[in-house]
Amino acid sequence: MNKTLTITLVLAILAAGVVGLMYTFGFIEPDRAGEILLKTVGGFVIVGVCAAAIGALMSGKKDSKE
Repeated sequence: MNKTLTITLVLAILAAGVVGLMYTFGFIEPDRAGEILLKTVGGFVIVGVCAAAIGALMSGKKDSKE
């Protein structure tokens, strides 16, 4: 669970950096930058939550066999 949270946060920070660079160098307009950043970070959060849920289900299944 801790690894999943760390990976999700690292990906979100990298996405913020990429969007920030695109805004800085003029590849995207300011109003689009915020929208793209929210969608990208939201996607990483959704994937992270799903991965954490799957990990919790799999670890629970492993514990019940022992």
